[in-house]
Amino acid sequence: MNRLYDELDNEFEAKLRHYAIESQRARLREGEAVFKEGIAYIDALFNLKIFDKLHEPSLIGIKRITSGGGDIYILFEALGVRPKHYESASLTPDVPPVLKWDYLDRIKESWVEGGENWMEVIAVHTGYILKIEDNKFLFKKSNLGPLTGSEAHIMSKDVIREMVCIENGSTLGILKGYNIPLQVDIYSIYKYHTGIFGFTGSGKSNLVSLLVRKVLEKFSEIKVLIFDIAGEYSVHLLDLLLNRNGVIYTTESLTKERFLESQVIPESLLENIDEDKIRSELAKANYLPILIRKKRLTLDVLINILNRAVDTKPVVVGLVNKAMKIIRKYPPNYPFIELLTRNKDDAEELIALLRELRDNFSQRSYLYSDLNVLSEGGYIEVEEDTLSIPEIAYRSVMDPNHEDISIFYIPDPTQARMAIAEFINMMFRVKKTYGIGNKLLIIMDEAQEFIPDRTRSEDYTHQSNISVEALLRQGRKYSAAAWIATQRLAHLNTNALQQLHSYFVSTLPRTYDRNVVSDAFSISRSVIDKSTELDVGEWIFVSYKATKLKNVPVEVKAENNEDYLIKYFNNKKS
Repeated sequence: MNRLYDELDNEFEAKLRHYAIESQRARLREGEAVFKEGIAYIDALFNLKIFDKLHEPSLIGIKRITSGGGDIYILFEALGVRPKHYESASLTPDVPPVLKWDYLDRIKESWVEGGENWMEVIAVHTGYILKIEDNKFLFKKSNLGPLTGSEAHIMSKDVIREMVCIENGSTLGILKGYNIPLQVDIYSIYKYHTGIFGFTGSGKSNLVSLLVRKVLEKFSEIKVLIFDIAGEYSVHLLDLLLNRNGVIYTTESLTKERFLESQVIPESLLENIDEDKIRSELAKANYLPILIRKKRLTLDVLINILNRAVDTKPVVVGLVNKAMKIIRKYPPNYPFIELLTRNKDDAEELIALLRELRDNFSQRSYLYSDLNVLSEGGYIEVEEDTLSIPEIAYRSVMDPNHEDISIFYIPDPTQARMAIAEFINMMFRVKKTYGIGNKLLIIMDEAQEFIPDRTRSEDYTHQSNISVEALLRQGRKYSAAAWIATQRLAHLNTNALQQLHSYFVSTLPRTYDRNVVSDAFSISRSVIDKSTELDVGEWIFVSYKATKLKNVPVEVKAENNEDYLIKYFNNKKS
């Protein structure tokens, strides 16, 4: 049978002194939010080993008899522990220094030798109770409160393992305070959308890259597509790019040499690997220039432009429907220029509709510019081997041999938003028209650029918001999932946030950001506040799908993605 109590629990003499439902109020963009949580105040005889242990994540079980008979344990997560001594109350500012020094000496000695000292443990309700039946742990969601005077126990690592870990799951790191592997259902991390939130330097891109490895390790059929504004992922995933049929796309007019210089190499990686070796390997990666869309348009790209027109200004839907009626007479990959030159009647009617549609938009908008080019029958020739975002989206869905990893290095935020809107719109159109096709994982770093809470059509924040929300709401039906990483939750579309089912939260120094996380994901505010104490690579992890029980926060020291790169370069030496 699994062990119920921690090894130190036989030295933990503790009882519940007080339990209360406590509230905090905070201002969010949507208005005032009220955070409520059950807080237990537990008194225990002071024990230095236990005092030190409770500074790490610990699960406390408060024993309780039920009205139906039998004992249960109401489970709490320790938030903090404070030492107490009976003479402390006497240490007022008025106590003479000689007496005060004597008091302090006796208090100091008592922590080691024992005496009239104790400790106060503060813990928050997890929302779960534990019952033992037939030597098995049975967990149940419950808000049942504990009774004053009840015994408190430090629960074993077996209890947290049974609450969180999936047997034969993917290991993401070590659970802090328990020193056991965190094993999760990595397919649920993929399928049900995931958020990675942390301040600059917390290791977001490192964690995202690790999760990509874990997904592809078990599900090689998934195609990963990363929209990278900062230029970090070509290095973080360099070994996979070279060994797993990867490609780097960019809209930048860069030589390969200049591209190599633009990619970020973490300083911590340079402590172990020479920069020239990294750049030399990166030069071997498949690097291709792309267009957001080809001006020598095929009709499927034209349809995306028309759909975007409706999204931006719904009043034009009548004009768009008339244009669509003409376009759908032809195959999706039919060149627009062919329609104009070989089908006079259709061409004249379509051009007239495009001109009328164009005049509904501001001359400063991208849509006006696009529709103006189309309505004048113009197009820009490009080289045959230059791909567009819609073409890549089509291939990513339909081609079973499509690259395992595609990184879109698009440092201009407006172009990045245009690209992701074009990609998602075409992806859905292809999947709805031709079948589900490949399983896709679309990753957005710097997500505040793609789904901000305030939007405009001119900078494409409106279009990217609509597309990403559609992906988060409908993606599961079409085997398409999204991960978003950001440090700026205060500026994120909260409707999009609420579609996520797994979350990794690292250091968030701004109170407002922590409020957003707590409100959006129904996580205890006190638990989220502990994120300010996390070190680089440490995360509070919560999931509704990927762990055994729903919504159980744990602290994890994640594996370091750079270890995989170091191993790759070391193997190249031998």
